Amino acid sequence: MAWIVPVPLLSLMTASHLEQLVCGLPHISVATLKKVVRYREVDEHDPQVVWLWSILESFSPCERVLFVRFVSGRSRLPANLADLSQRFQVMRVDRPIDTLPTAQTCFFQLRLPPYSSQEVMAERLRYAINNCRSIDMDNYMLSRNQDPNHHSDDDEF
Repeated sequence: MAWIVPVPLLSLMTASHLEQLVCGLPHISVATLKKVVRYREVDEHDPQVVWLWSILESFSPCERVLFVRFVSGRSRLPANLADLSQRFQVMRVDRPIDTLPTAQTCFFQLRLPPYSSQEVMAERLRYAINNCRSIDMDNYMLSRNQDPNHHSDDDEF
């Protein structure tokens, strides 16, 4: 540790401050997400965006952590917003109504299809954040490609 932070400087910080600097904030603030959001194919006054912020405000602290993990692959935001490598993106996608949202963690991006109501959107978001725990499909694909018994539809041609 002394190679990264000089020992005399460590005495100037509390343990919780050092943890925040290294690990980020332990709670997810919707206000912070609003400060760093960028909209694509949609604007901040769109009903679905208004619904999204309302839903995130209603989420429990644990659900907010799951949401941030779903869209970014991290469970915390940096303590200093200047340390964010990219802004949170909310993007409308042209898919059937009321389908599940998707995310691109490497772009910190939430991709929202159209929803018929705020309640349906909240239910789909909750389903996605609670059931999509794997952000890295490389290991899945490696094991799938090494399985000699697996045959894809492309194998027939």
